[in-house]
Amino acid sequence: MKMRFVGFLVLIVLVSQGNLAYSKEARGVTKDSIIIGSIADHTGPTSNIGVVMVEAYKIFFRHINDEGGINGRKIKLVAEDSRYSIPASIAAFKKLLFKDQMLALLGPVSVGETKVLFRHIEKENIPTLPWAPDESVMKPYKRYVFPTSGFYDNEWGVTLDYIVNKLRSKNPKIAMATVDVESGKVVRASAVAWAESYGLKLHHETVPMSAIDVTSQVLSMKRAGVTHILIHHVAPGAAAVLKDMKKFDLDVPMFGTSAACTEDVIRIGGEASKNFVGASPYSSWYEESQGMANVRKISLKYNPGAEKSYSIKSYSMGWVVPLILCEGIKRAGKDLDGEKLVAALETLKDFDTNGICGLITYTPSMHYGLNYNKLFRADPKSGKLIPITEWKLPPAKK
Repeated sequence: MKMRFVGFLVLIVLVSQGNLAYSKEARGVTKDSIIIGSIADHTGPTSNIGVVMVEAYKIFFRHINDEGGINGRKIKLVAEDSRYSIPASIAAFKKLLFKDQMLALLGPVSVGETKVLFRHIEKENIPTLPWAPDESVMKPYKRYVFPTSGFYDNEWGVTLDYIVNKLRSKNPKIAMATVDVESGKVVRASAVAWAESYGLKLHHETVPMSAIDVTSQVLSMKRAGVTHILIHHVAPGAAAVLKDMKKFDLDVPMFGTSAACTEDVIRIGGEASKNFVGASPYSSWYEESQGMANVRKISLKYNPGAEKSYSIKSYSMGWVVPLILCEGIKRAGKDLDGEKLVAALETLKDFDTNGICGLITYTPSMHYGLNYNKLFRADPKSGKLIPITEWKLPPAKK
């Protein structure tokens, strides 16, 4: 009788320990759900990018959930509006961490917000997939940060190589027009370094974030006799410069970073956008590839007739981010937590999205992500950005 009683007690202990082990779930992970946070600009000056990206997140996760989720768990997205504001971004991060208990974070979308959150991300061990095309998100190495975009430096490398070696421009005089925010400083320094590697000097202009009247900047570039313009701005700012270039007969090509390389440049700039070429690590909605065909098929299944809303490169950007995350979650297995997710993401080697973007690689010592870019020329008649190069790596700096 005593032996039976002891055995019964042992059984109770084992069962209770098993229940405790099962109930001690990782942050953001339950037996049937995974909580993912998002920080992006929904209502501020870069909302033309943020709103469309978050829409892509929602459609992507809806598709994943309808397919049964990942390892038996459905994805729950909690999206917060940063308004392109550092204080709002910090508040959103704390809310997602302490109230919503997120496993991982998508975003922020801006360089300034991402930089400010670095210490919080590392302190709280939050796997984070930001869209901030600046090498500061990678250097120095940050265990929990996985960039999901190319870097502005790579974009300028591909752009300057095209101007000098493809166009074979003789004695080009290049202007650099940058927005007056944190990313503008980063992009300007990068452009200067690339120009110096080709023995070129840049004429500099600053374009306000709310670029309404850019007459003085355009006239200054015209007086300087520039032959090419490099611009870092969101689409409305780039379009404002293009319109005034047309108005004052400054008929030269303008090359933009991925921040400007969206179909909104054509929609806003109209015929003036014919001089625009942009660099981007993402394909467009209407491009012919297996990956983009799949994006269209899934998206239109949920929102028939939404081609116009999704025919913007920001949508492709928003598709790549959760695609990378879900591949990591899948590889991490059923016993999921933040550390296992990090380790799984670091196994991505030449991950192929079938044409949505270039190959993606992360390692335990390098989180560079996307190295490849294409150049796209604006076509005002069709409203499309037409690729004029294949996926390209930047040349080595001289």
